[in-house]
Amino acid sequence: MATQKSSGGNLLVSLLLFIATAGIAILLLLVSAVVWLSVILDSVVWSTLILGGVFAAVAAAVYYLLVRKSLVSVRRQLETVYEVARLVQNAYEWVADKLRWIGALWNLFRERPE
Repeated sequence: MATQKSSGGNLLVSLLLFIATAGIAILLLLVSAVVWLSVILDSVVWSTLILGGVFAAVAAAVYYLLVRKSLVSVRRQLETVYEVARLVQNAYEWVADKLRWIGALWNLFRERPE
């Protein structure tokens, strides 16, 4: 039997490096787009505002088209979980109340003198 080492650590390191390099690439592209637009408009402030507005519009579109439906679904599922938990708590309290009542009757009859 050959023992093989798990590659979970290598995968995690590789994934972190990929995320870091992808983030740096996106930042460099964004900076170069701002610089290019500032050369065209002759204003760094306006080019930054324009690109920021474009990305804000893209983020809003992604939210309204993709994320919002998922959040509504998760909210419905959480409401169902809370409703079931409330029903279980009410049932537990009802059973505990009945058991207390039976216990009180048991103690009453057990302590009764003969």
